Amino acid sequence: MTSMLSDEDLVRALRTRADVALPTMALDPGQTVAAGRRRRRQRAIGGSVSAVAALALVAGVAVGAIPLPHRTPVGTQAPRMLGTDPSVEVAQNMWAANVPVLRDGPDGSWLDLNLSVEVDSRSPTGGRIYAVGVQALGDLPDGRAGVTVAARDGYDGGDGSSLGTAATVTWSTDETLDRGALYPAARRATFLPPESASGDWRSAVVILVGDVPPGLENPRVFVTYPVGVNEDVDGDDVIAQTGATFEVPTFRAPGSDRLLFAVRENTTVANFIELQGSAPPFTTFVGADGATVAGEGCGRLDACELTADQVLARVQP
Repeated sequence: MTSMLSDEDLVRALRTRADVALPTMALDPGQTVAAGRRRRRQRAIGGSVSAVAALALVAGVAVGAIPLPHRTPVGTQAPRMLGTDPSVEVAQNMWAANVPVLRDGPDGSWLDLNLSVEVDSRSPTGGRIYAVGVQALGDLPDGRAGVTVAARDGYDGGDGSSLGTAATVTWSTDETLDRGALYPAARRATFLPPESASGDWRSAVVILVGDVPPGLENPRVFVTYPVGVNEDVDGDDVIAQTGATFEVPTFRAPGSDRLLFAVRENTTVANFIELQGSAPPFTTFVGADGATVAGEGCGRLDACELTADQVLARVQP
């Protein structure tokens, strides 16, 4: 019979068996502590460097040494109508598109501006009336968009086909607005009437079409003609040597969020511009916050730096 082990012998035997069952520790306690201290020192140094770099970046931006990229804020823009009629008379014998209508044609959808022109294209006697429409312009390079302006066979139930492009209006799609430059001028699309309907070939019909800068908040559009139009006692249009400024409505461009405006010019004024070399019209855009952007052509009247209040003061009653 085996003799009983003492308490000390039993503990010593159990410890010997545990050492055999457990593997020897692979990590040296002293080395582990030293490595931990090194990692803590490295993290402390890295944090200090990051803080110094962040302070340097802020300082550089503050003095303008390090330019940060920024986007020009894009204003909220909704079409601005003047009443509810399809087109409105904004000045003497000058009509503007107010509520255009989307129509379909053999070459795709187009926007009927509710402005009509008389051109001689199908009948030897002339005198046929055509609608004026704008259509999204394709095949443009990246970053550009635009519309074509054309007379279309849709005024009296035609198929809406285009008679050919009279003008194009294009704009940048990058949503930027360079305050240091004048905004591009609107395009004047000219339509010649039939000779049989007019004894004077110079009686051209002109449609002024332009786009609105994207950076203005809910803008209003004001068109200025350096020579205005008055109505004499006989009801005829005569040239006034003083300028005329009036507000025009805006509408959404087909296939785009861009705002456009379109005005059918007074024929007397249109011909005076073409034949006498008078200054063409220019546009001033006024945002809801009072910011103004001037269009090309304002220099002749020294009107490029007008404030919103000054523009409003020029508007015809």
